[in-house]
Amino acid sequence: MTEHWNAIRRHWQLLGPPLRPPPEVVEAYDRELGLARSHIVMFGVTPELAGLGASMTAVDESSDMIAGIWPGDTDLRKAVRGDWFDPPMPDASVDALIGDGCLTVIGGADARQALFSAVARVLKAGGRAGIRLYACPETRDDPREVRDLALAGGVSTFHDLKWRVAMTAIAGGPDYTIPVTGILEQFDRMFPDREELSARTGWELPVIGTIDVYRNSSVVYSFAPAASLIEEARTFFDDVRLASTGTYGLAERCPLLVLRSPKAQITG
Repeated sequence: MTEHWNAIRRHWQLLGPPLRPPPEVVEAYDRELGLARSHIVMFGVTPELAGLGASMTAVDESSDMIAGIWPGDTDLRKAVRGDWFDPPMPDASVDALIGDGCLTVIGGADARQALFSAVARVLKAGGRAGIRLYACPETRDDPREVRDLALAGGVSTFHDLKWRVAMTAIAGGPDYTIPVTGILEQFDRMFPDREELSARTGWELPVIGTIDVYRNSSVVYSFAPAASLIEEARTFFDDVRLASTGTYGLAERCPLLVLRSPKAQITG
């Protein structure tokens, strides 16, 4: 997994929405969670979110990601190496926690539930969390329709297309998982001629080529429907809802999952 994220770090400047949050997403976190006066814990080192809150501690397992994309520590923010499933802070100590797309990159249902558990454990009783989702539709897209939409100029960015391609190929069942190598394979089946895709959309070939970081990677992503994620979260939170993150391309599949009132957990 470390090599996977190191490869993404090297291509960071070629990425765009919905992978990298545009300003309206930053505003949604602030609006929905009331972050202005809070110390925030962030899972990941998303640079666009580094200015939120009164202060911030960002947690990421990859020293390469911290070195490569974190905008730098200051008196009010710092990034530390750590495990999202075992965050390096005491239980019931966190005012607010955020994470951008982090439920997608950890794997299947067991991992998602372990993450919800970790978030609930470190939040104060009155704390709140917001996680932007990459959620597949309840009815899976037809690959031919996605291809036609892209070639007709109906997809906002290549990264919007990449998630649409992934969502056409996910397995059924509660996990909704796909190895990232499977995303690349599906993309190559749907768009065997990258030069045609570039010519029809205006996307530069190096941007399209960012999908090749998935080659030979062992990482598994998941794209569960929002309704499934809400049900999973309700095991750990009494107050769970969705909030819009804007109108950018694919925003309708990238709502903010807002979590409040963490439930007490029994530990053995």
